[in-house]
Amino acid sequence: MINLKKSFEDALEFVNNKVCFVRCDLNMPSTDGKITDLSRLDKVVPTIKEILLRNGKIILISHFGRPNGKFNETLSLKPMVPLLEKRIGKIIKFCDEDIKNSDKLKKKINKLNAGNILLLENIRFYKEEEENDPNFSRNLSSLGDIYINESFSSSHRKHSSITGISAFLPSFPGKLFQYELQNLNHIVKEMQKEKSIAILGGSKVSTKTGIIENLSKKFNKILIGGAMANTFLASQGVNIGKSFIESRLLEKTNYIYTVNKDKIILPIDCIVSKSENNEMNSAVDIGNVKNDDLIFDIGPKTRKIFYNEILKHEKLLWNGPLGLFEKKPFDNGTNYVSSIVSKHKSDRFFSIAGGGDTISALKNSGYIDDFSFISTGGGAFLEFIEGKSLPGIEILNN
Repeated sequence: MINLKKSFEDALEFVNNKVCFVRCDLNMPSTDGKITDLSRLDKVVPTIKEILLRNGKIILISHFGRPNGKFNETLSLKPMVPLLEKRIGKIIKFCDEDIKNSDKLKKKINKLNAGNILLLENIRFYKEEEENDPNFSRNLSSLGDIYINESFSSSHRKHSSITGISAFLPSFPGKLFQYELQNLNHIVKEMQKEKSIAILGGSKVSTKTGIIENLSKKFNKILIGGAMANTFLASQGVNIGKSFIESRLLEKTNYIYTVNKDKIILPIDCIVSKSENNEMNSAVDIGNVKNDDLIFDIGPKTRKIFYNEILKHEKLLWNGPLGLFEKKPFDNGTNYVSSIVSKHKSDRFFSIAGGGDTISALKNSGYIDDFSFISTGGGAFLEFIEGKSLPGIEILNN
């Protein structure tokens, strides 16, 4: 459990006519250049509005995608301007000028009036951001008066806009940041081995070996789906056809499963097809997958097992879709299992889900509003649950 020494309410005492950096996360899921889920944008709006009510001047900072320190027009934040304007009800100024030319940018910022908002271009267009370059952080911080971290989802990164600026400015958590931490603290504190269950899905097990090992000590059961289940199944000698696996992790997943066989539940059947666009698909038992098959979802037997296991527990943690939810009918597994949350409502049942793809998948299922809490964090969400220290939280408490 981690508690914050400062609050968003503390920040509000100082924002009047001050230039407030608000580090938000506009890195939202997109397909073919179109944003498919605006959850992260929607959740930062209340923070922005509260600062505006107190006559603050706001500079929004965010990243989008992985431009690797170079300008990439397809990853520009400029298309975010009308989306923000629609939700906030104010004109948003966009700044695509070089942040490193602080004198030129300062003139633009000096023209801001109380209640104005300026959105900076994608912060990851600058290699210094991910390098956490102290000079870059110092120059950026010289443009503002206060820093507010409203990007819990990025707070596992030691980046300039997360930890660097905080070394030079009075720094505070945002409203959403506080709420995220409060709910994550709840599940960490209340986790009781016999009453807690986790669902872990998604494509890669490489990002989740640590969390699986950690949760296996605290949770009664861990349900594994998505493409990451393929690596576990292959490690047990199961033929998974042409399905995606991480071969270098076969030994590791075999060890994890062997040690935690009484806790980890793997799929016993799956939905296979020859390609994601092939309309022909079928449910087959694990062990009957053909050499040219591709696994795209958990099967109906597995869905019922997962569903019934959740019914036995009072705490649910969910990260990662159980199939290729973007393509119907491979969203059926996620949809069926998530439906339990709407039926398993009681004062004792607490459900939390996190991660960009997880949120998109649960929105698609129609059951996202039935969860007790939805975290905007992906990697930060997992690292916090795993018990790791997050640099973005540490710097706020220093």
